[in-house]
Amino acid sequence: MGLINRFFLLLLSLITLALSIAVLGAVFGWLSEAVWLEAIRYALGRQETIAAAVMAFLIGLKLLAQVFSRSREKMSSKGEYVIESGPRGEVRVALDAVRNFTDRLAREAHGVRDVRVAVKAKNRKEGATLALQLDLVVGREAEVTTLSEKLTTTIQQQLEQTMALAEVPVTIVIKDVSDAQPSKKHRVV
Repeated sequence: MGLINRFFLLLLSLITLALSIAVLGAVFGWLSEAVWLEAIRYALGRQETIAAAVMAFLIGLKLLAQVFSRSREKMSSKGEYVIESGPRGEVRVALDAVRNFTDRLAREAHGVRDVRVAVKAKNRKEGATLALQLDLVVGREAEVTTLSEKLTTTIQQQLEQTMALAEVPVTIVIKDVSDAQPSKKHRVV
């Protein structure tokens, strides 16, 4: 559940709690009949009451729609990915390791000025999936189609050879074409 839906749920819960306390107060005589009838008459004559009722109705509809909506499978960009699982245990690789490995491979390619790698992983019962997206800044000398095919092939071969990750889909997005020198990634050790 998202942050906005949690806020709406909190708001609707507080309104419901306040109304239920008022109703209990009226039922058990904690509030005299004259007081709560006068409060109801006053509230029904105000425009703010209509606005609050409409807002509560819309919030209720949104939360009701969330109840019946299909949950999207969550893609993670942090954590670990299971490479192999067996009776002796599991072999996992950190998604940051895959990201750094792919980053180095992409920066070695001729024509790549800068790269940003996004790793997305899904761990499902039917099987885990892993996907990469590379946002590239390339030089004008680079032929984009050749570079992307070569880079995709290299990354897929190296991931299979090094980490036993077969057929990882690689999406390449050319963000910019630049004449600037290739940026060097500074590492803090």
